[in-house]
Amino acid sequence: MGKKLAEVQRAGEIASDLMLRHLRSPVAHAVPSTATHSSASDDSGRYDFDLAEFPLFRYCKQRRATVDRTSLTYTDSIVGKDGEEIQREWHCYPGAFGFGGATTQQVLYELVQLYIQQGCRGAQIQFGTPRALLLRIWPEARNPSQKDYLRLRRDLDILRGYDFHCRNGFWDQRRRAYVDMHWRLFGDVCYFKPRSDRLAQEELPFGFIEASRVLQQIARTRGFFCLGFNSTLFHSLKPLEQRLALYLSKKFVSQAIHQRYVKDLGRALPIEATRPDNVRTILGQVAQGLLDRGVPTLKRYRFQKSRRTGEWLIVFERDVKPRQSYRLPAGGAVSLDPEIGLLVNDIAKQIGSRDDVLWWTKCAEVLGADRIYQGLSQLKDAAHSQKVRNRGALLTKIFKDIATNHKLAIH
Repeated sequence: MGKKLAEVQRAGEIASDLMLRHLRSPVAHAVPSTATHSSASDDSGRYDFDLAEFPLFRYCKQRRATVDRTSLTYTDSIVGKDGEEIQREWHCYPGAFGFGGATTQQVLYELVQLYIQQGCRGAQIQFGTPRALLLRIWPEARNPSQKDYLRLRRDLDILRGYDFHCRNGFWDQRRRAYVDMHWRLFGDVCYFKPRSDRLAQEELPFGFIEASRVLQQIARTRGFFCLGFNSTLFHSLKPLEQRLALYLSKKFVSQAIHQRYVKDLGRALPIEATRPDNVRTILGQVAQGLLDRGVPTLKRYRFQKSRRTGEWLIVFERDVKPRQSYRLPAGGAVSLDPEIGLLVNDIAKQIGSRDDVLWWTKCAEVLGADRIYQGLSQLKDAAHSQKVRNRGALLTKIFKDIATNHKLAIH
């Protein structure tokens, strides 16, 4: 039993190393298909169009005893086909853990980036361990506290609890119809640990959260749009600055100048202030924060009164347009299956190195356990009969020969 546990823990270390190599980067790795030089979108983060526009989080601090569980409600009108005015409604209902705030917003952002890096394949968004996910958001915090782990688990449960009720919230291109829908972002979340008494810091790197059917459909059809700035810049912003940056990136995809009534934008973010004048003051501070931190999509902003109604407007001018020429990473998701981890662990022991774990993972996925152990047996026999200078190179040749004999391909 002790030997088996050690093997599982060792497999966890191998997979953790794989996770850090493949998933650690703070950028989204959206690869521009026609890029010839660096631009603001080359390493751009990405996000969903609806989540960028409609309210989802509450940024004011509330005591749990007085937490407001009333739904976040947003309505507006758009121009549909033939000039028809379409009224849209978005109701965001919290689950058992209430509304999310600043940290929940960052966790959702990183889950979207992970899903894209993994090719948006299937339902599982593989985050590995809670520590790996925390380090994506706060890379400088090398030793997260127990409070950090508890907060992360709570944020994931908050995201799982959200229930969205949308009227005219979607357009079905195939059926040529507006869609009313009640939907959620995520389903189950799973964590893995070597023993029942292990703490979150010691979990094995096979954790995942399931994307809902609707989120999977969004990923497969319209996809996620490029923000025009990377994840490092996103996480350097304050919570409301992050929210406004996401909103403006969506608008700047198609608009060089975007203007909106201050009170309407305050409801969309949302800015929960006691007086209307406070909304305008806070909105100005948030917009100035984006300029001060060098968000490349925003050139300038100004307030002005509407000639028609006399109400305050805020006008944003675009600087760098978020370029939407991209494709999903060709590699897709890295396997975090525990059985694959054990195979890679055995390969690493035989060659005496943990280098190239991505390559050995691919070999394990393609060949399966029986052929992997067949190859390891051939390597062992060769090492007994002659001096092998590079065990990794020889094992690669053995695996490729086995693959060819079984009409398989390892790329």
